Amino acid sequence: MEKPNYRTAEKERFKRILEEISKLDYMALMAYWMDQEVMEAEMYHKLYQLSRDVNWDERVSKLFFQLYKESLGHAEALLRMFHEMFPDEEPPKVNVAPLEVELSEERLRDLVYHGNLREILEYLMGTEKLAHDVYRYLAEKTEDENSKATLLWLSNIENGHYQKLRDLYTALFGAGPGE
Repeated sequence: MEKPNYRTAEKERFKRILEEISKLDYMALMAYWMDQEVMEAEMYHKLYQLSRDVNWDERVSKLFFQLYKESLGHAEALLRMFHEMFPDEEPPKVNVAPLEVELSEERLRDLVYHGNLREILEYLMGTEKLAHDVYRYLAEKTEDENSKATLLWLSNIENGHYQKLRDLYTALFGAGPGE
């Protein structure tokens, strides 16, 4: 009985976040995505650190570190784009919840130390796929060409992250999730 209510609540939360994101102007949208990339980088860095504490295949910690660096690089690229487009402005604070559901440090630690690598990779693939799909959706809905280009760029980045995680999953477990 709890699962349907939880899923309904999550769908409603997701819908509200999407509505809020779609109302942001380009400046706020860029600031929001910068924050998202920084949060994603922090999560991957924490996973990198935790994964080194356990006896997992070294490809796992290497990928987490690579995704950490890429996410941080994406945030920096967005910041450079922001300053080129708005040279006298600072990124505004955007009070919109994170689109991707973030795992708490406690939950990450629990998953890592209990050896739930399959679950971690499935979760990460799900969030990367979700981000890809949302960026595509928002790109289709916007009429602003700058926003559209940025959203498509972000969509492609998230798809690349998904593919890297999926490739590792397949290498480690012999098949992709659900196959």
